[in-house]
Amino acid sequence: MITVSELTARAARGPRLTVGPVTLTVEAGTKTALVGKPDAGPPLLLAVLAGALAPRSGSARVGDAPASAGPAVAYVPYDAQLPGFLRVADYLDVAARVRGEPRVPPQERLAVLGVAALADRRIGRLATPEARAVALVEALTSARARVLLLEEPLADVDPRAVGRVQGLVDERARAGVTVVVSTASHADARALGDALVFFHDGKVAGRATRDDAWQPPRTEGAEGPGRARVQLLIRSEGARLLLAELAADPTFDEVWAAGVEVVATGKDPVAMAASVATATRHANVELDLLTFMGGADGET
Repeated sequence: MITVSELTARAARGPRLTVGPVTLTVEAGTKTALVGKPDAGPPLLLAVLAGALAPRSGSARVGDAPASAGPAVAYVPYDAQLPGFLRVADYLDVAARVRGEPRVPPQERLAVLGVAALADRRIGRLATPEARAVALVEALTSARARVLLLEEPLADVDPRAVGRVQGLVDERARAGVTVVVSTASHADARALGDALVFFHDGKVAGRATRDDAWQPPRTEGAEGPGRARVQLLIRSEGARLLLAELAADPTFDEVWAAGVEVVATGKDPVAMAASVATATRHANVELDLLTFMGGADGET
């Protein structure tokens, strides 16, 4: 189990990105996707869980111990730094020794993502998709890793390997491994996570499952004086994509769905209209009906 309690953290270098306070629990053997843009917090939280970044306050525990790097934790950041002077095969052998796990022929491990031909190449001469594939192979085929922390695992990899990465993530979870991924893609989040946690401005903005929309408690008469309500009808699977976009936007106080209907409430109709336009573009959906009700004067 992973337990995060009132955690805050700040990037050690580069842009002054922050995350928190965040409280979160991830059960062992489950797949969780932290969903949000890179500056929204998910990559920072992943780095804290991996022991690569110390929290400023609060705590993060992996199992019974504070979060830290170790042989049972496999962490693949988006810009994973691999030893460029080593051949790919030698790197996998060294990683196996460090983790204390039995050696498996590197070509056999690489074959799971269809990149066995990279075994004799030097890491420093690999293209970005090839290097990311090697880093993912080491994590996903580790016999000892019980926690996988993967940043954008489907980004910048050979398109032919995407399905294989998804299959390996599912396979590891069935074996009792805890998988946490961070991604800005809602499609990738649904492909890789059973539980989805949406982030905005460093904080948790909403939660959902792969199959069920996030549906906070509905307040009767929420669109009364001082409140606006927008009703959207979508005759496609895009309803859930749009729901996720709206749920992560602080413009809205509440967001819920029923079939093809998505309803959101907030205080600023103008800002809500702009956010709906942005969300439909990001989710690539077309609206069949858009209705605003309420507002500052309580009229339709």
